[in-house]
Amino acid sequence: MIDVTTKITPAGPSLVLRFQFVLIFLCLVQWGPACHGQDENLRYELGKRVQRYELQWEKSTKELRAASTDAMERAVRQFFGLDLAGAAKSIDDAWLAMLPSPTSMQRDSATLSLSSSTLLIDSSTPKIKLMLKSVYPTANPNWDSSSFVECELNSIPGASAPKRETKKQPLPSLPLEWEWQLPEMEPGDYRLSATLHHDGVSMPVLGTQVSIIKDKQIRLQAIATWVEDNKKSSKTSAVCTARMLGRQLLLADRGKDFECDIPMSHWFQEFESIAFSTPTQRPLGPNGRWQVLTDGKAEQVVRIQLPSQPAERTTLVIAFHGAGGSENMFFEAYGAGRLVELAKSRNWVVVCPRQGLTGLSMQADAMIPALEKELNLAFDRVFLVGHSMGAAQAIEQVSRSQERITAVAAIGGGGNPRRSDGLQRIPFFVSAGERDFGRPGAKKLSEKLQGFSCKVDYSEYADVEHLTIVQACLDELFRFLDRQ
Repeated sequence: MIDVTTKITPAGPSLVLRFQFVLIFLCLVQWGPACHGQDENLRYELGKRVQRYELQWEKSTKELRAASTDAMERAVRQFFGLDLAGAAKSIDDAWLAMLPSPTSMQRDSATLSLSSSTLLIDSSTPKIKLMLKSVYPTANPNWDSSSFVECELNSIPGASAPKRETKKQPLPSLPLEWEWQLPEMEPGDYRLSATLHHDGVSMPVLGTQVSIIKDKQIRLQAIATWVEDNKKSSKTSAVCTARMLGRQLLLADRGKDFECDIPMSHWFQEFESIAFSTPTQRPLGPNGRWQVLTDGKAEQVVRIQLPSQPAERTTLVIAFHGAGGSENMFFEAYGAGRLVELAKSRNWVVVCPRQGLTGLSMQADAMIPALEKELNLAFDRVFLVGHSMGAAQAIEQVSRSQERITAVAAIGGGGNPRRSDGLQRIPFFVSAGERDFGRPGAKKLSEKLQGFSCKVDYSEYADVEHLTIVQACLDELFRFLDRQ
């Protein structure tokens, strides 16, 4: 969930972009479906640690935030050096640096992660195998036989009567593995959390998410049959979306780890509502909606957050993630999803497209009408927001077509804008951290836009590096967007 700054040109990816995509590819292939193991799981572990860091950053003082910057810069270098365990440790170091007086218990628990042997639990045989482990090498913690971990399973977004299982184990012998025979649980998506207890002190441990599925094998077989039967079907958005969801559920059943928590139970409902229901009525989940847009040729995966009560005419925010990320970045990271929450509080729609190694599958000027059709909404304002490589993508999209674009934000990165009369009417927000390696590109972009007589708000943030810049600028960004 860490990315690099790059450049997109009108003719396609530049040589710099191609080189950096090769680097990202080397990172990503470790987490492919055929490579199940520690490296695959580390992408998820990095994401959880970034979230914990961002939540602490949000409530920390300016001085404590500054104290975390060195470690976060180191984490970025380690990520692209393929030292994923080292990057996890550096992110934890950044989090600990923002704690006023971190205790030895906090340092010991920071290294730990609780995981499950499966994401999909059959409700007829509710048993899971749990593992408590250290994500990276560390000194042996000062635990003894009285130390134990307490696990809790809570339905999402919360349960009135959560189920809890406690088991005492001598924790020095990590990794710790045990089976949990669950009590009767309703089907749904659940948060698996843990608390470490030692010497009268308790500390939370990073957990995970699992789903309890009724008639799991019967439903998975139906999914497999439908996916096979429809692999060459006409490419409507509904068919493409169901095919994507179905394939992901089948991968989850085979033990595939994902980069963030996925509401698998909800995905079952979404798939079945598309594939087997007439007329289609897709349930709206708390985590947004994954969808595949198509024009009959290209297929573009997006993640969408709708307001609770969207107006017929509303504002659309298209947010482009950086290289090494995915459509989940603005939902799960970049301030632990704060951009999505700020937009939702304004009753705006947020759409985050997935970018592959060659960029987008569908351009913004095609995405906008496709979204209006699929969501039965009209967008009277469209804002483009991008971070790092996503900043370059936002600039590329507004350079291609300005007709529907109201304003553009380029964060922690630059781009190659092309002069036009339409571009001059669009206001731009450009920002970077003072310790952000994307700062030179952002500054050059600002100067070039000003040379085109565009209105540009440019800001730099002290003691902020490349990953945290989105979170650091969000309040100022939304004041900019509100003015439009």
